[in-house]
Amino acid sequence: MSYVFDTNAFSQLFHSYYRNRFPTLWEQFDELVENGEITSTREVAREIEGDRVVALREWAANQRSLFPMPDADEARLSDRYSR
Repeated sequence: MSYVFDTNAFSQLFHSYYRNRFPTLWEQFDELVENGEITSTREVAREIEGDRVVALREWAANQRSLFPMPDADEARLSDRYSR
C-alpha cells in the first residue's frame, strides 16, 4: 500500500509528534519513507520550505525523491482542474 501525504500531514506529524516522545511512530514512518510507501508532490516540498518548524524543513530538504516532479499525464490533469 502507498500513501500520498499533503503538507498538512507532514506538518501535523512534525509539529505534534516529537521523535523523542513517539519513537515507534517515527520508526514506522521512517521505514515507510525508506521503502517508498509514502510519497508526496513537488508542490508540497515548496510549501514545506516556508514551514516554521526547522526539523520539518531540514528533513524534507534531505528527502527530494519523496517529492517528485509530476509526469506529463499528472501535469495535464493538474492543468485541467486548476482552471
